[in-house]
Amino acid sequence: MAYYTRLFSEIFQERELLYILAKRDVSIRYKQTYLGIIWAIIRPVLTMLVFLFAFKNVAKIGDISGFPIQLVIFSGVIFWNLFANTFQAVSNSILANNNLVSKVYFPRLIIAFSSIAVSLFDFLIGLIVYMILSLYLMQALPISMLLLPLAVFLTLLFSIGLGLIFCSYSVKYRDFLQMIPLIVQYGFFVSPIVYTAKSLQISNWFNVYAFINPLVGLVEYARILLIPGYSTLNFDFIYLSISTCFITFLIGIYVFTKKESSFVDYL
Repeated sequence: MAYYTRLFSEIFQERELLYILAKRDVSIRYKQTYLGIIWAIIRPVLTMLVFLFAFKNVAKIGDISGFPIQLVIFSGVIFWNLFANTFQAVSNSILANNNLVSKVYFPRLIIAFSSIAVSLFDFLIGLIVYMILSLYLMQALPISMLLLPLAVFLTLLFSIGLGLIFCSYSVKYRDFLQMIPLIVQYGFFVSPIVYTAKSLQISNWFNVYAFINPLVGLVEYARILLIPGYSTLNFDFIYLSISTCFITFLIGIYVFTKKESSFVDYL
């Protein structure tokens, strides 16, 4: 524990640099774009509309587990985007900032942590859109939404941890960069993003599935907080997902700090 305390103490001392890099990433993201932050609205909304078309017009499904299909899909999409964008940003953070890594010393974790600013900003915009959509559908915003930062925190833990592992090895082995889009592309469909986990909980392998893929528990927990009356069969798999988040984060930090001294040799 002292090892991790020392690392975060170093990052706290360099918090001004963390802020500068995070601010730079957000400004670069929407610089010289005509629509600006509106793109943060367009992406999740378009994803929802595509699946709405498929479910309502092709599969003739009007709701999912008795809840408005729009809210089920959109809540899943914004959390998936938070994971996917953070995972990709952290995984590519060292390679994208190789000029900083090779010129001056500072805790390299700062580069990885600052890279999550854009995905977190996009998530907040998406959450505002979700709230507007919920009110439009005559659905109340539950008081449990106040606990949503916990679900966001856990999602960030997992995506940062996984991203740090890929970042640590992709500097030397660029094959890991080829795996990242595959995880993002196929992970979307093996996670309960446009469907719920209720129909899967009766399976014998479900707990193992929830442990390996913590987004199962995180997305379902977020829906419990966001959608009035939403419930799941049991909470055990959510606890499994939470444990995976912490384990992945700690492993990611450890692997990254052990590998960072060799980064400059491969950049």
